[in-house]
Amino acid sequence: MTPLLNAISLRISLIFSLFTIVILLIMGIVIHQLVMHHFEQQDHTQLEGKVELIENLLKQYPNNDLFLTTQLKDALVGHHGLMVQIERPIGHLLLSSHPPLISSKLRLQDAKNPLTEWQTNGHNFRGLIVTSPHTKLADSHQIILGIDTTEHQLFLDDFRQQLLIIGSAGTLTLMLLGWVAARRGLRPAHTMARVAEGISAQDLTGRLEVNHIPVELRSLAIAFNEMLDRLESAVARLSDFSSDLTHELRTPINNLMTQTQVCLSRKRDISTYQEVLFSNLEEYERLARMISDMLFLAKAEHGLCLPNLQPVKLDQEVQALFEFYDALAAEKGMRLASSGKATIQGDALMLRRALSNLLSNALRYAKPGTDIHVVIVQQASSTIITIQNEGPTISKDQQQRIFDRFYRTDASRRRTDEGAGLGLAITKSIVEAHGGCIEVDSEREKTTFKIKLFKQAS
Repeated sequence: MTPLLNAISLRISLIFSLFTIVILLIMGIVIHQLVMHHFEQQDHTQLEGKVELIENLLKQYPNNDLFLTTQLKDALVGHHGLMVQIERPIGHLLLSSHPPLISSKLRLQDAKNPLTEWQTNGHNFRGLIVTSPHTKLADSHQIILGIDTTEHQLFLDDFRQQLLIIGSAGTLTLMLLGWVAARRGLRPAHTMARVAEGISAQDLTGRLEVNHIPVELRSLAIAFNEMLDRLESAVARLSDFSSDLTHELRTPINNLMTQTQVCLSRKRDISTYQEVLFSNLEEYERLARMISDMLFLAKAEHGLCLPNLQPVKLDQEVQALFEFYDALAAEKGMRLASSGKATIQGDALMLRRALSNLLSNALRYAKPGTDIHVVIVQQASSTIITIQNEGPTISKDQQQRIFDRFYRTDASRRRTDEGAGLGLAITKSIVEAHGGCIEVDSEREKTTFKIKLFKQAS
């Protein structure tokens, strides 16, 4: 029962039915009032005509009451349901069609209203009370005319009942039709559900057909397809990452196993064991660095690697790194050059690590005898750091993946001393932790890494 109550189609149908009931009630009340007003106007017109007829007869026969009574009865023949009471002078009954007479209390109470209502012998009457004062030409008189409205009331009661029956049947019909229409209108949602059911880690190719989806669901379908695109890309990167991680861990472990097995294959002297241990230590250090880098990236992804913000002079950090890499640059015949200065709020150690990764990468791949330029530009809302070197051009496809973990470019850019392929991924995480972004541009054998750090609101 609960899923049915939570159904959107049922909710739409109920809301639609509620609005329908309100509209039908208003229409019924308006129609009922219009019918009542029509009967009232019809009775008022008929009564005024009768009053005019009686007053004309009273003027024609001012003194002959007997003949006047005969004329009045003849004039009122055939008007069933008409109540007539005439007094001339007031208090002296001249004609009464319905005994008992209307009480003087009722007459005094209703004389203020042109059209009044009363009950006599279980019948409802609507009538006029016309009083004429005494003049020199005629005596005073009072005319009381009433029309039996019992049939009107019966008609209105039956009319209300018919309206209620028709309104109830129409409401139930509209509720059913509204539910059917809502079900048909929500078919695209069921299609989306079927597509979602077919999505798995092994198959992310399913997509929604946006062109045939209603406008109200189009934005949701587009967002759904974009989400699947992101998931497919993330799963592909995760698969590549798993393969690369397995390869990176397998190499040092195989080296350790091979060296240890060879060493244990026969007895060795102490110096040989020491050499094997030193070689194993290098592999352990490589594994430790790799695990440390992976831990840093995992913390950065989950927002756990937050920078310790303090004023950092970027030009001084660059000069400190130049001093560290100066010997390596001189060995390759390269020159390190920097220009510009800027002070930002950031974590000095993390920023130094990011810049160190970029400088190390530039020194590794730059052509011997070329220059590496570091340019710092401080703007009103951001600070831009560019590191440029001359070397093999990185293709557009490779530029899109160069910041992925363990990703390496083609063989022409590899070196035997290359790391695990985590440096640029760590650099990107550090920059993003500082609320910035990093991008690479490579063409005509010039590669430029650009870091953009935005000023944080105080």
